[in-house]
Amino acid sequence: MGRVAIVTGATGGLGMEFINSINSWNDIDEIWAIGRNIDKLNTLSSSYSKVRTICADLLDNGMELISDRLNNEHPDVRLLINNAGIGYLGLYEDMDSQKVQNFCNLNCTIPSMLITLVLPYMREGSGILNISSASSFQPNPYLAIYSASKVYLKNLSRALYVELKPKHINVTSVCPGWIDTEMLPKENNGKKIKYTGIISAKKVVSKALKDNLKGKDMSTPGLFSKYFRFYSKVTPTRIVMSQWKHIIGKYI
Repeated sequence: MGRVAIVTGATGGLGMEFINSINSWNDIDEIWAIGRNIDKLNTLSSSYSKVRTICADLLDNGMELISDRLNNEHPDVRLLINNAGIGYLGLYEDMDSQKVQNFCNLNCTIPSMLITLVLPYMREGSGILNISSASSFQPNPYLAIYSASKVYLKNLSRALYVELKPKHINVTSVCPGWIDTEMLPKENNGKKIKYTGIISAKKVVSKALKDNLKGKDMSTPGLFSKYFRFYSKVTPTRIVMSQWKHIIGKYI
């Protein structure tokens, strides 16, 4: 079996940018694009020569389908990109129990399980990219569960970076700020939302892939992400949260 890159959340803006970049790599023979939207997956497979699709809901039958393909084909997985996730801007109390459970499963449990499934098929020089967020640098009111889930993913990534370093498998936590994709709400309650330091998906992907190849455990694409990482370290958390509440609270 050839050399494979696996991308979850493949039909979203960031996922498609990863596929667009990886498709030109000479050391990748296939890209397994995982997503729920069959029409978008078909578009990907017809647009990129290396794409093979897996139409699946990761909260339903997705993990089983991926496991079956791994077991049947025994690929040389060169890259795993845990990109699938849920975003939510609003009051935590407005989320029902099913939404909270799905949020935790997709943003935390699924990436962890995918790493467990894929690791036996990885060897020296392989890479894992987990899409975290600059929101992981401190608690964020109105993004409470999203921020918390990205802390989990960031800390998991950095710990695995140390554990897998002797095997020369690079694990990178990607922590961008606001990304200009369809996942980002453009308005809330009729108010247009202004996002400080918003960055394109293409720039996030370019920086993330370069940082993983360089063996970095963290990727902070864009000036805002770099600044916010430093600012959240030196500024008391209650002050950062108060400022965040002032900026974002008017849209809730």
